[in-house]
Amino acid sequence: MNVDAILRQIGEFGPYQKVIYVILNLLGVTHGIRMLMAVFLLYTPRHRCAIPTYPNDTYEVQSDYHGHLIQHYIPNNTKDGEDSPYDQCRIFNTNGSDDGMVLAKTGCQNFVYDTSVFENTAVVEFDMVCDDALLGSHSQTSQMAGYFLGVLFFGAIGDKWGRKVTIYLAVVIYVAAGLGLSWTPQASYVVFIVVRFVNGACSAGAFTAVAVLSVEMVGPSKRLWVGTLIHWAFAIGGVVLDLIGYFIRDWALINIVGTAPAILALSFWWIIPESPRWLAKHGRMDEAEKVLRKIAKYNGKTFPENWREFHDTGSKDSSNSNSNGGVVKSTNQSDADRSSKIEESGIGGVSKPANEAQNSSGGPLRDFFRMFTYRVLLIRNLLLFLNWFAVSMAYFGLSFTADQLSAGGLFTNFLLSMSMDFPATGLCLILLDRWGRRRLHTVAMVMGGTSSLLGVLTTMVAPDDLQWITVVVAMVGKLGSSMGFILVYIYSSELFPTTVRSAGMGASSAFARLGSILASYVQQWSLQMGGHLGKSLPLLVFGAFSLVAGLLTFVLPETLHKDLPDTVEDALVFGKDPEKDEHQDPVKVVEVYTVGDVQIEMTKWEPVAVHSNHTS
Repeated sequence: MNVDAILRQIGEFGPYQKVIYVILNLLGVTHGIRMLMAVFLLYTPRHRCAIPTYPNDTYEVQSDYHGHLIQHYIPNNTKDGEDSPYDQCRIFNTNGSDDGMVLAKTGCQNFVYDTSVFENTAVVEFDMVCDDALLGSHSQTSQMAGYFLGVLFFGAIGDKWGRKVTIYLAVVIYVAAGLGLSWTPQASYVVFIVVRFVNGACSAGAFTAVAVLSVEMVGPSKRLWVGTLIHWAFAIGGVVLDLIGYFIRDWALINIVGTAPAILALSFWWIIPESPRWLAKHGRMDEAEKVLRKIAKYNGKTFPENWREFHDTGSKDSSNSNSNGGVVKSTNQSDADRSSKIEESGIGGVSKPANEAQNSSGGPLRDFFRMFTYRVLLIRNLLLFLNWFAVSMAYFGLSFTADQLSAGGLFTNFLLSMSMDFPATGLCLILLDRWGRRRLHTVAMVMGGTSSLLGVLTTMVAPDDLQWITVVVAMVGKLGSSMGFILVYIYSSELFPTTVRSAGMGASSAFARLGSILASYVQQWSLQMGGHLGKSLPLLVFGAFSLVAGLLTFVLPETLHKDLPDTVEDALVFGKDPEKDEHQDPVKVVEVYTVGDVQIEMTKWEPVAVHSNHTS
């Protein structure tokens, strides 16, 4: 069964697919809420040591006598630019007497917290401050580790048991773990980080399956848009989380309300179909036909009764199908102008493979390691990994540190930060095929890095009434990292050869998780450092990595309008065409690439001489 050929006749992205796409994106919203919840869940309020002789001590001054005790026991904060008037981690040793002689400053075990922003957070529940401040970063590491393993685990389940089953299996576990997280303080910190690990794994697993099902439900000419616009669902999740946090100031309730959309998604089991591509691939033709007929019905189209005659090139009676379920390339040409370029935006990392990819010297694992034995490929891979690391660190880091900017409040800055994802997605869709992958990604990363570094300067030298400039340049930095995150998916999937594309994208994702993990530690180090320097540290680190990664991207080859590499040998010579017939007028050619049972149309521009070889 050629699903792409059928979708071209019954609607590549008709009313039925649009409704399903909106429903599926509800889980994208939930994923955004979960992955960004650490901004509120791990929010560190102002705090100080508890006065040992005052049982009902609070951060707020209760009376003149209480204020006297605070002055007697708590040292003043001497760091420039620090919001807290008190030393947050030390207390004067007075031999246990309210009027005793002050001997020295010492650490403490009990704290009181400012409740002006949040009434309670997980940091307060577990006292993750001062000597134990890194416990918050450790818990974030746990969630990101769950994210990485969840993609692998649920990805395997999705291939074996189907996209729909995977989505709902992940969502059911996610709901249980998500709700349970609010009661973990009654158990222990270890239970807290274990549940966060499960949350990360299930959220990532569900979102990945949602992304795959969304792409597999539409025709080739709509996959770029569908695969890219799903980033908006993640951003909407961030906006919704900001509103939840603004109106609910307790982390446990924020967590419960943030999990609610996933509970709602469970009610759509009878509406969401299984992927017709997955059904066809596993020989369940009757079920696949039933899904496709349903699409045709609600799209107001007639289902082609001769669908069994459609072969793997998207037309009837094609001789280019691959009986082994491998990869096929066919050129779809006509005398008229060809249709627009379509490609999958990094979800699955699919691009133009060829049959000869199966004949490379070794299996996928061996080919992956061979990618590091050649100097040119080693440099290329390391630069890709650096970009994944840098863009993930900057994206999540600028989100996590929204409250540490020198102007604006937590909720305002976080809302602005997440709002940057919307223009970022739009700019990528508009400029991707005009500027090319390399140029646009370089501009995005350099813009983001430079803006963040400018934020360091404004934080350090600008007066308080001009600190809004820091917020502006930080938001430009977030815009650049948002664009970079979208682009690095597409660019990487086109640079890795077919034989190692899945392994390459998996390794890239691992480096992205490392970047997001480091971002949480940078945030904690900046809080411990305090002052203007502490507020500048995240912008300095994120900006420097983004700028360096962006500039080094110019070493990589451009992939726009290029035949993409199929084997390691193809990758070695990719981008090294000294004679590209640059002075000949190119011809626009549409090619249909088949990966297993999925087809993608891609337009390339070929010199006249090359085009003539295709038609001869």
